[in-house]
Amino acid sequence: MNKKLRISLIAILGCTLIGLVTLLVIKIPKGVEAKEVVAEVVEPEKDELIITMVGDNLIHSPIYQAAKTPNGYNFDMIFENMKDEIESSDLAIINQETIFIADESKYSSYPRFGTPTDMGHSLVNAGFDIIACATNHTNDKGTEGITDTLNFWKENYPDIKILGIHENEDDSKIVYVEKNNIKIAFVNYTFSLNGLNLPSNKSYMVDMLGNKEKIAEVLKEAKENSDILIPILHLGTEYVYKPSNYHKNYVDFFIDNGADIVLCAHPHVLEPYGMVTTEDGNTALVYYSLGNFVSHQNELPRMLGGMAKFKLVKEDGEVKIDYYELIPTVTHYDGKYYTVYKLEDYTNELAKKHDLPNVTVEKLKELYNRIMSE
Repeated sequence: MNKKLRISLIAILGCTLIGLVTLLVIKIPKGVEAKEVVAEVVEPEKDELIITMVGDNLIHSPIYQAAKTPNGYNFDMIFENMKDEIESSDLAIINQETIFIADESKYSSYPRFGTPTDMGHSLVNAGFDIIACATNHTNDKGTEGITDTLNFWKENYPDIKILGIHENEDDSKIVYVEKNNIKIAFVNYTFSLNGLNLPSNKSYMVDMLGNKEKIAEVLKEAKENSDILIPILHLGTEYVYKPSNYHKNYVDFFIDNGADIVLCAHPHVLEPYGMVTTEDGNTALVYYSLGNFVSHQNELPRMLGGMAKFKLVKEDGEVKIDYYELIPTVTHYDGKYYTVYKLEDYTNELAKKHDLPNVTVEKLKELYNRIMSE
């Protein structure tokens, strides 16, 4: 392109631009002020995660006998009145107190439990995503029960996260779950196996409290590789409404080693919950006991359980607890019907049908308020 042609094209382009600007100016009527254009401020997106956990799924023989069908066992009735609440959370956890066993001739109740593996189908149908298995009853059927439990989940629902029990010695004690851009590290330990010790070469099969130095190493690794660390601990004193010093000291140990939220089970009754600060100045959300979710125990306090519910929010790379609560629940059994209600949905009409005498909504609420006042 010669120099004259290039100059001509530039001149034409310049005139065109001037004309466009002129047209734009002409479109604004005289006497009308141009309005200031304010750009809309868009709030940064927050990643949110709602987590729930319920307490002991304690399957006595009357419960699995009531669940018997011509084709096996169906435990859906237990969860039908809580299903919406369970499914509404992003992650739902249950403490599976009793170990599964595949051999029907080995199903059993207290003191050494063995629960039909069909329970697992109902847990999934109810909406649970994470199963905590390290309890004082984990070894009730020896290594066979632990292996049957692991095989059931691996063969039927490999995406369900199983805590506290292991197939191989080199399995990590940490289970990571990432959802809604929030990465959580879970660990699950029990204080006891009711004196039923595992073989020395199989001790890895259940995660046990005890060696704090080794546990601290696990917690360090979990903390370094997650946004938030949630230990689930099976410990406490049965049928006592507040944590013992032993219980609190162990919880404080986990908090001082990085735990952000500590969820506890075992006492079979509710205990208080809230933010706890240790002597070292570290703070975490603690639920000291969620009580029973379902059982065939026969005293009113053991019918009162709770669902821990809290929301995590991640903003600018930091995860915080946005809110937390405990939703009280009621185990109801009437003949061969076992189920669980939220206390707010439970009525005295239902209470009159309970197999336990003298159950009332007022007594349950009074007990709940008394426990939480501690």
